[in-house]
Amino acid sequence: MNVYTMSHRLKVFIVVFSILLILIFVSLLMVPFLSLPSDSLAFQVYGKSLSTGYLFYLTPVLSFIMIIFAVLLIINAFRKKVIFTNDAIISKDIFETRKLIFSEIKGFGISNFMLYIETNSNAKKRIAINVLSLNKVDNLMQNLESKFVNLDFLVTEKA
Repeated sequence: MNVYTMSHRLKVFIVVFSILLILIFVSLLMVPFLSLPSDSLAFQVYGKSLSTGYLFYLTPVLSFIMIIFAVLLIINAFRKKVIFTNDAIISKDIFETRKLIFSEIKGFGISNFMLYIETNSNAKKRIAINVLSLNKVDNLMQNLESKFVNLDFLVTEKA
């Protein structure tokens, strides 16, 4: 069983980026509760941009959405993985887990840094894997090439 996870550099980047997003939008939520001098730039920008009523209510909602998005990014960075077992390929993500048994797999193909593992039937969805985000992608490609057909070569042979 081989487990392919997100690269450590990408995890660090996502965590740092998400923490910065959280800090920015939490501070944006705190602006109405801070007492700022009336000649400060932050007070003037806040007063001009939120002078209309709908922005006064829309800004906190959008800030909460961005904070939730940043937290989901951090969780996904540590939960995303592809597992290549003796009889199946499993792709785990924050929202879903897809499992394809080898007998259900037609082949694989690569397009625009995405690896697609195609199924035999329309009953199951194909697995899409971002090649740039995983560690040891060359090992995963060798495992796939040893067991399945590369559908990219079939398309070029038919043309």
